[in-house]
Amino acid sequence: MKNKSFLLVRAVPISFIALLLARTMIKAQDVSSRLMVLPFLICSVVALLRTVFLAVGWERAAKLLNKVYAAAFLLYIFGFLGVWCYVSIVNQSYLPLLFSLPFWLLGGYLVYRAFFKKKDRPVKADSKKRSVPLNINFKVVVSCFLVGVCLLSGIVILFFGVKDTIQLSRRVGGYTATEGYFVDCEVYRSDKEGTTYRLVYEYEVNGAPYRVSTDYGTNAIPARNSTRTVKYDPANPQSSVLSGGNRTSMMIFIGAFFVLGSTVFILAWLTLKGCFDRFRISVIGVYIGVVLAFAGAGSILLRRGETGSWPACFQSLGLWVLIPLLMIAVGLFQTVRCLLPARSKEGKKGK
Repeated sequence: MKNKSFLLVRAVPISFIALLLARTMIKAQDVSSRLMVLPFLICSVVALLRTVFLAVGWERAAKLLNKVYAAAFLLYIFGFLGVWCYVSIVNQSYLPLLFSLPFWLLGGYLVYRAFFKKKDRPVKADSKKRSVPLNINFKVVVSCFLVGVCLLSGIVILFFGVKDTIQLSRRVGGYTATEGYFVDCEVYRSDKEGTTYRLVYEYEVNGAPYRVSTDYGTNAIPARNSTRTVKYDPANPQSSVLSGGNRTSMMIFIGAFFVLGSTVFILAWLTLKGCFDRFRISVIGVYIGVVLAFAGAGSILLRRGETGSWPACFQSLGLWVLIPLLMIAVGLFQTVRCLLPARSKEGKKGK
């Protein structure tokens, strides 16, 4: 009875996730977005049905749904890898193709395990050769794959963000700085979720006006004639860039966030294995605190780069600024809390 109640309670959050994914898929405007959501929707619906079947005692039907769940997950894996490789080939960046090879091998092995491998037969007592079955937890494999994808994606994004930043800094090394004034905005992207704008700034060189726009879209529109530093080529004043936040800095922030976020799960696994038992501090606790503080501070700094000034930054965020500020406060508190107990215990032992 307890197991049945537990399964029914477990079905509630799964139902919520399935409804959320179904709503996202219905609201998606293009086919590619729907295809990205479809495997997750199938997995959530199958997980919900499997939980209900186990609660009512239909074990055979629940086992059959395991195949459907595996097929949906494998559809996501190979779909993701296919898009990844296609984009890499179109952009002529072949380094990500190398990174994808282990995941192709892992996907092939999962197909073999899920659909082609026969069940291990019991070994006879008088058999000279004894085989040890290799038991692999599918949930662990799925978790490791997702963490690996996040980590690898973060490394790739971070690599290209740093690469583009270095190239940009070299290009504008001999540029001259001047003041640019916000004069207009252009629609960058518009959909049901909202509209983002490309900001246009005007600057003068030897009395001649020139314009430069941001290379990203934002919903934070600064006040008219608000200033932002512009760097231009003295030999060709029309060639210019805006200082502060840009596409490359966003790539660095997103890549670092993916790397730091996926590393949390790696550290958690190492903590469960007892790798940090000899440390006097909570390694995973300190790391989570640092990541939270980094995410909060990074989001504010990105908005500061977009708007060009601190007043405009906080004005554009409004009350939403409380979220990154709370993340910074919680991150610092978490870091200090995980450092102080070890010191206090050490002090007591000394006394």
